[in-house]
Amino acid sequence: MRLNNFEPGSDMNVLGMMGFGENPAACLLQDGKLVAFGEEERFTRLKGSDGMCPTRAIAFCLALAKLPLSGVDRIAFGWNSNKYPWEMLRHFGGTYLKYRGREARAHHEIKESSSIVTALETVLEFHPDRIRALITQGLRAAGLTGRIPPIDFVDHHMAHAYSTYFSSCFDRAGILTLDGSGENVCTMLSIGSGDQIRPVETIKIPNSLGWFYAATTEYLGFLPYRDEGKVMGLAALGEARRERNKWIEPLSKVLNVGAATYEVDPIYTKFGGHFFGHLYTDEFVKLMTSVDPDAGPIAYGEKTTINGAPKSKYMLDTYVDFAWAAQELLERAAVMLARRLVQEHGAENICVAGGVGLNCKMNGEILRQSGCKNIFVQPASSDSGTALGAAMIVAQRHGENVRNPLSHVYYGPGFTNEEIRSALKGCKVPFKEVDDPSLAAAEMLEHGSIIAWFQGRMEFGARALGGRSILANLTFPGAKEKVNAEVKYREAWRPFCPSMTIEAQDRYIENPNEASFMTVAYRSTESAVKELPAIVHVDGTMRPQTIRPDVNPLFHSLISDMGRRTGHPVVMNTSFNVRSEPIICTPLEAVRCFYSNGLDGLIIGNFALSKS
Repeated sequence: MRLNNFEPGSDMNVLGMMGFGENPAACLLQDGKLVAFGEEERFTRLKGSDGMCPTRAIAFCLALAKLPLSGVDRIAFGWNSNKYPWEMLRHFGGTYLKYRGREARAHHEIKESSSIVTALETVLEFHPDRIRALITQGLRAAGLTGRIPPIDFVDHHMAHAYSTYFSSCFDRAGILTLDGSGENVCTMLSIGSGDQIRPVETIKIPNSLGWFYAATTEYLGFLPYRDEGKVMGLAALGEARRERNKWIEPLSKVLNVGAATYEVDPIYTKFGGHFFGHLYTDEFVKLMTSVDPDAGPIAYGEKTTINGAPKSKYMLDTYVDFAWAAQELLERAAVMLARRLVQEHGAENICVAGGVGLNCKMNGEILRQSGCKNIFVQPASSDSGTALGAAMIVAQRHGENVRNPLSHVYYGPGFTNEEIRSALKGCKVPFKEVDDPSLAAAEMLEHGSIIAWFQGRMEFGARALGGRSILANLTFPGAKEKVNAEVKYREAWRPFCPSMTIEAQDRYIENPNEASFMTVAYRSTESAVKELPAIVHVDGTMRPQTIRPDVNPLFHSLISDMGRRTGHPVVMNTSFNVRSEPIICTPLEAVRCFYSNGLDGLIIGNFALSKS
């Protein structure tokens, strides 16, 4: 493996990590600068790798820098375990007392005991001694010997805030961090100015937008904390019926959005019986079925008959409209909070992070409705990004300049042509060497082939951005349907994202702003709707990636060549994987994936493979 051209020898080495929850990851800062970032799922091949220590990601980061464990000055952990158990017990106790007196709750004594047990389990799970022991075990499992560096626990939402503000190009911004929870905080509003971040307001458990959206995700039969993007996409199908949507009023009892704040009623999410689901209560079911008796919770994979054909049950209009209402309320809450940062603190720029920040439709509405001029959304908005934010906080404490404006996210593993050739030969597959990978790819795409594109170092974050991508020619009718059905093996209604040259963005995007990472949904131009419908969702939005020639010259060259061949310097770009699998990382994984689905070609380094 060619790790990169980095020369070791920096003075301050901070290993950032987040683990034992959702999306474990690790990164390395040297003299305040990001040199490596890896998400554990990319190495374990287990989607999400939830609950794991980022053992392999840590090993990758240190190997890239040729750095032994003894060369790490500090470990920064993106969760403040020092708040456990006592501060968290006080908060949970106060929350329990606040809500325990709610009236007309059946089996109240069972619900109380369930809430108490959950709180006790949580404070024990994140006890600092336990987390230190788990980190030590993880380092040893990675084969790292020697002393364990000092471990600094960092406030979770502050880590989110650092990860986005100091990765942006803004020298002043309002910062909005939204997730399920971080210690006892669910939402934080901050102001970043120069090299400082100042929190101005926190919203605490149980008022979690992440919990609200996860509850709706599970209710619709999807996997919570993984499939929220499906709910966002499904919601758009209800746009045409928005004026007669019946779910806004009842769902407002769960998420009540006011003029200056919001409240999530935990009776519907956490505090109560959970006969039907883990993240929504029996009261949530009662509320929904009181509106529509046929709108009970959906089991994972549950089917029904729609227009005489078997379909996923969530495709019924009542559930589509339910998803639309949940998305609408989430957007109202986020826009209200961002507008406060603009109006009360004069923030012209908004930075977003936290798991809820992966909702690109919400981010687009923040840009359009809050009054801000610019937006930046951390590409790794989920908990994986707190590995970076925590490292930034600790490095800054020791005098480092941690400003790292992200022009790209290619900080993962990379491979030489020699390593790729060896892997291809080992697989005994036919291949040919090409002088210009972008030209070879463009020739395949021009003739309608769907290809995989494996170049350079791997991306971090939820989106494939030209390092490990599947590409298609948008001018071919049925390209979207073919990729969904024959390559990705996923739902036919799900949209795809476009990658386009920065020079062409005005042709396809209305009022383009920051569009480098597919994190913001923009309104599509009439030209895009008419000429490239495959990348325009039913609500008229798209999630674009704009490519600059100085950032990824090879990918920019490919897309520019497509412009000369088809008239559109745009390609459909989705992650190089199949449904329920992490984005592929290595050449061997690329070969396996290529031969397991309907891909036509693979351009990997300076080599081309074809099935024809």
